[in-house]
Amino acid sequence: MAKYLRVAKITDFPPNGMKLVKVDDFEILLILVEDKIYAFDNKCPHMGFSLFLGSLNGKILRCGFHYAEFDVTTGKTLNKVTEKPLKKIAVKIVDSEIYIEVPSSKKSL
Repeated sequence: MAKYLRVAKITDFPPNGMKLVKVDDFEILLILVEDKIYAFDNKCPHMGFSLFLGSLNGKILRCGFHYAEFDVTTGKTLNKVTEKPLKKIAVKIVDSEIYIEVPSSKKSL
């Protein structure tokens, strides 16, 4: 059975905003788009840079270093900078509290 960890509240976000949280040694990027929360490993799959330092325009997350773009609803890449998708993390919301799935192994992230 999956283990979930509370990491934030919905009220912590501006509309269509991002929040960075740490879980152990991992940085998790939380994104609020159209009243839905998405969670990803904060490392860009292209070169490992912080996605939180990039920009969010609607459903498009852009890495600030090499401009890789991703659809936050799917995690898929949108340009040819990289073919690797974002590492998506399961999210659930209970009473406005955001929980993310904690991998059984740290190597999972």
